[in-house]
Amino acid sequence: MRRQNIDFLELINFFLDAIYKDAKESSNAVIFDYDPSYPRRYDIDATNTIKAIENLTKIFLYSQTKAKILIGFKLVNYSSSQIHFNVTIRCDKTPNQTDERLLNKAKECALAAEASIEMPKSNEFLLQIKATLAGNFRGKNSLELQNEVIKKYSAVIAYENEAGFHILSNQLKFVGINVRPTSDYQSLKRHVTDAIFKPDIVFISKAFLNDEAEFEELLKFKKLKNFCIVAICEDDENFGKNAGEVIILRQPYTYDVLRAVLDMCYAVKLGAKRG
Repeated sequence: MRRQNIDFLELINFFLDAIYKDAKESSNAVIFDYDPSYPRRYDIDATNTIKAIENLTKIFLYSQTKAKILIGFKLVNYSSSQIHFNVTIRCDKTPNQTDERLLNKAKECALAAEASIEMPKSNEFLLQIKATLAGNFRGKNSLELQNEVIKKYSAVIAYENEAGFHILSNQLKFVGINVRPTSDYQSLKRHVTDAIFKPDIVFISKAFLNDEAEFEELLKFKKLKNFCIVAICEDDENFGKNAGEVIILRQPYTYDVLRAVLDMCYAVKLGAKRG
């Protein structure tokens, strides 16, 4: 075991970039959940821990298509010096069989990291890990923004993935952004076309933008109300001639990426006002 005091989430960012490509090639999607209130810097064998998560995720990725895989961290116990996470890797489909080679590799990495693996369901793995804290548990707000104005924003979300919607909604609420509670496209349309309501950011799944007429209508209201369109992309990122009209939020992401997206939205809206 090689424990280091490290920004664990920073390394997770690199892992998610790689797993996105694997998910895209296998026609699947991965969602990631790590609460912004959790600590992110601690002593942990990050290499073996992430390798274990990677291999468990690939068991689901390589055994089927059109599946949604959730990688979720839950803080189950902590003290002034140690924290315990349950990492759930869950698929919305049950694979026909488990790749024993990948499972054995995951178990080897987990053992090296002093973690344990369970399979409570045929479509779910549970990785139990522990880490040693160095410093204040609460630490710095991990979703601290470049400008306080963003905290006064309002947002609407149209995202057919229920888990993805709740994760994004909770992250936005964490920084103070007002989020409408519904996730369906028709509700988003009503808010966007409403004569009074003016959203600052519209988060919308790429799947809803494939209809060219609907996309053009959304762009019309974007120019009228000066909101940003953030496209949630689980695989396809191609927007053709309208590529410059959207900001891409690629799944899976950490809140580091979301913070950058929000800062970008602020810059775009500020530029539009000055323009």
